[in-house]
Amino acid sequence: MKRSGFLKRKTPLRKQSQSPSALFKVQIQDTLRLLVTARDKGCILRDSRCGVTAELIDNKVVSNTVIQADHLITRSNSATYADHRLVVCLCKGCHGWKHWNEKEYDILVKRILSKDRVQLWERCEEERMSHRAVKMDWAMELLALKQQLRELSTDLSLDNSDRS
Repeated sequence: MKRSGFLKRKTPLRKQSQSPSALFKVQIQDTLRLLVTARDKGCILRDSRCGVTAELIDNKVVSNTVIQADHLITRSNSATYADHRLVVCLCKGCHGWKHWNEKEYDILVKRILSKDRVQLWERCEEERMSHRAVKMDWAMELLALKQQLRELSTDLSLDNSDRS
């Protein structure tokens, strides 16, 4: 049977999947952004490139610029998707600059990060090349991130009360 013309959808495509995994990943990204921004207190390249810092007011990050969480290893790698040690905080300008100067960015970030995080990053890069599929329990990953955020918030509130 020959059809004439293009097939037309009767309903528009969804912008985002409603599967449980996709919904967990959105929550993971939101939690990661909060955790990383509070931990790094603004763009990690502030001393070497941009000067953007974030203030903490009542354990909430406040900034005049757009702060983003940047995955050092692509988000398509499930094994490292929710690992906060492999995510850093960048301002929007530095995040854009990274995509045009990836080698220079990697060198700068490796100088800033602790030795154990750099080793983890390099080890994960090597393992990523093996193309192993990993099935993740996204609910457990989200719980672990929320626990890390609670611990960090507690530490930050203790630090702020010590300064008073």
